[in-house]
Amino acid sequence: FAQAPRGARAPAAAKLGALAPPRCGGMRSHSSLLLAVLGFALLQTGAEAKEKKPKKEYLCSTCQSVAHLLVKLRKSDKTGNTTSEVVKDIIKEKETKVCTDELMQFYADRMEPKLDAAKMAKKCKDIVPDNPNYKSASDVLNALVAKKPRSDIAKILCLESGRCDRLWAKDEEPWQKKGTEL
Repeated sequence: FAQAPRGARAPAAAKLGALAPPRCGGMRSHSSLLLAVLGFALLQTGAEAKEKKPKKEYLCSTCQSVAHLLVKLRKSDKTGNTTSEVVKDIIKEKETKVCTDELMQFYADRMEPKLDAAKMAKKCKDIVPDNPNYKSASDVLNALVAKKPRSDIAKILCLESGRCDRLWAKDEEPWQKKGTEL
């Protein structure tokens, strides 16, 4: 601090020392604090509003639907080919025989909340192996050829891969819903 010459009057703020409220700068900091608190409150309210709307979960729902569809396609084949040939063909032709908007629409309409069939078809392409000859495809391929139940196929595709935390109970399966429930 520089000292004032003798006889000069010290400013009022110097007499009061630290007790003097800062001039307009202090009001700005209070206003800034108030705005920050209000902004945070608005963000929290917005977050709560978003939480109320159920999030559409595609990966697990699509995975379990794909497991169901793979078993359904295997069972419904009437070509006369061996089960191994049928399953290999389904996997090779996944773009046209499994992962289509039209086939996924059946499942999308039965989900709660309803899902987008095109997004499900896109996820499906990541779920179904690209090539039946790949080592990564062998577990699901062998299970389908061995005519294992859908739950076993879903365990391989969905649980063991980490796409799902749990499988649906029978009453949660969307394909169990009848046309009148839609």
